[in-house]
Amino acid sequence: MKIIDFARKGNVIRFYLGDDHLKDWYGDDWDDRPYEHNAGEVYEEYVATTYDVAVPFNALVLEPQDDWTNHGNSEYSKDDMKARKVPCIIIVPPDLVDYHDRFGYYVAIDEVIKIYFGDDFAAIKDLTFIKDMV
Repeated sequence: MKIIDFARKGNVIRFYLGDDHLKDWYGDDWDDRPYEHNAGEVYEEYVATTYDVAVPFNALVLEPQDDWTNHGNSEYSKDDMKARKVPCIIIVPPDLVDYHDRFGYYVAIDEVIKIYFGDDFAAIKDLTFIKDMV
């Protein structure tokens, strides 16, 4: 199963998963920027299942909208995420969390977990950091 959308509440992430053979998927206004004010969830017809991941309190979960330099309007659409131009979610392990809380700062760090649309969810779920958290 591959990741085709997400929703986040704090450190809990709901991944919407589609079949591996799925070539195209979308939702309402996925071509509009900023995604956080325009895009709807992926259309239900593409969703095979969902999976919720709870990330520990001392880790940091960020999405592209989480950057104060954007002034509340990110530069990304969900189509950008589908095209893998930007991760939909990043997870900052506790040992890397410092006074920064900006997506743009952490996305450039190699050790940060970057999750993209189209990623194989089994590979994400099997990451040591995530396995330790569940």
